Amino acid sequence: MSQRGPITDAYSEEGLGDEQYDPSEAEQKTFTYVRGQWDLAERSKEALAEKTWLSLAFYTGRQWARYNRVTRLLVDDNPPPWRVRMVLNYVLPTIETLAGKLTENRPGFMCAPATTDDDDMEAARQCEHLLDYLWNETGMQVKLHEAVKWMSICGTVFFKVWWDDTAGDSYLDSEVQPTLDYIDESVQKVPNQAGAKTGLPVIDVVSPLEVGWDPGAKDMESCRWICHSNLLHIDEVRQRWPEKGKYVQPDAGYEIDAYSQQIVREFAGDGSTDDLTLDRILVLEYFEKPSPRHPEGYYAIVAGNVVLEEQELLPYGKLPFVVCRHNTVPGRFTGEGVVRSIVPAQKELNKSVSQRIENKNLHAQPKWRAEKGSVERSSFTDEPGEIIFYNRTAARPPEPLPPPPLSQEHRMIEKEQIEHIQAISGVSDVTRGMAPSQTSGRAIGLLADLDATKLGPTVREMERAIEQIGSQMLWMCREYLPIPLALQIVGRNSAAEVIEFFAEQIKTTRVRVMANSMLPKHPSYRREQIMQMYQVGLLGDQADPQTQ
Repeated sequence: MSQRGPITDAYSEEGLGDEQYDPSEAEQKTFTYVRGQWDLAERSKEALAEKTWLSLAFYTGRQWARYNRVTRLLVDDNPPPWRVRMVLNYVLPTIETLAGKLTENRPGFMCAPATTDDDDMEAARQCEHLLDYLWNETGMQVKLHEAVKWMSICGTVFFKVWWDDTAGDSYLDSEVQPTLDYIDESVQKVPNQAGAKTGLPVIDVVSPLEVGWDPGAKDMESCRWICHSNLLHIDEVRQRWPEKGKYVQPDAGYEIDAYSQQIVREFAGDGSTDDLTLDRILVLEYFEKPSPRHPEGYYAIVAGNVVLEEQELLPYGKLPFVVCRHNTVPGRFTGEGVVRSIVPAQKELNKSVSQRIENKNLHAQPKWRAEKGSVERSSFTDEPGEIIFYNRTAARPPEPLPPPPLSQEHRMIEKEQIEHIQAISGVSDVTRGMAPSQTSGRAIGLLADLDATKLGPTVREMERAIEQIGSQMLWMCREYLPIPLALQIVGRNSAAEVIEFFAEQIKTTRVRVMANSMLPKHPSYRREQIMQMYQVGLLGDQADPQTQ
């Protein structure tokens, strides 16, 4: 079946899509090199892909599916119609609770001043306002929530930080500020012409299935190269690369394993692959650090066998990715998520509940014992009061076979599996806001504080990632921001203020996140503590208006 879609056919009708591409020897070498690096990364993370797909299946309720290692897809078996496949999805609320707890509070940014000079101190405070402004403009709170879900499900998530010169507000050429002396001229500049946009940093949340990395890397510092796969629409490819994009055609041969394509096929489609690759193109974006082969780094963009872009320079001078892991594993690049560890308990819970329902069905419609040929098989239905006619030549009439009763421990096993899920995931009744019975308010507050400490390692990993993202955003604004920005901030007494921010105010890009600023807070418990201190006089005389 043809893989050409309506939009691709429209390009052909206009004579814009049938040009023949004749790559040079250098372009053929580039294509082979980038595809080889991507294939190497894909082979090295086969085990991670299997765990990720199974974790996604349990999160979305497809908990009876299995992973086919040949097709690299989830497979649903076809059981008999009487077989019960019950799913009590404890994975979904567990992940949602963790994501809600970890993103309840925004990070508190602290920008380090370059010196102890008052001007530098004030510039650092202005940089903090800039980060707050960019946090809202880039929608980081929503993206962070998505990233936390990826961390919890598969253990690892990537943030891709890049500069989009088509975002922001429009400006005129006369508004452009002169180039600052301290900016390194060797850094690749983003061109801004008259009437163009100011540009803004962009943070993309990328799953580990969309990223291929150096298999020998233990962390981002030791990672030599990274390849990002993007499934782009043909319109976007033709628009972004007008010179080479016209040669690119959708081809399922190299798109079929793309993560975004599998998401559509697995969780939204009907399993067919014929019509899902239409008008979409797999684009590989390759980044490599400086080396003796490439003294200033290497960067290439490849779609199929077409080299869309290539340069002997690493954009931004570093790999534009930040990795964040839920549970870190010493000596391993990727982390461990929550879902994988609770899958056995979830499976046993589903199995126990399904067996109990099947046993109930047997009691409602039991099996029958009858001599062969003594009665019609179609006579046995679930109709009450039905008369069953049988052949009198049989030695005995048909009789029902009552199923054996379930053990009393059957329900206890289900309860144990739920307790195992809560213990392994760390999401208990206290985490969900369900207070134990006969527990005082003071004890509930103490339990809530102790429960929040379990999230400490994950919060510190997130804070470290956010520090790197904030530092990269400051660097990009200092290098690429052409005109001053008008920042809408919240000032004293929660009043809205507008300040003018200049790129030269960024003296240093060191960013810190206040320790534990993202841990869950419990305002009701803290108010209770203050009231208790007030009542016993620890805050001063109760009759004193100042104390009140």
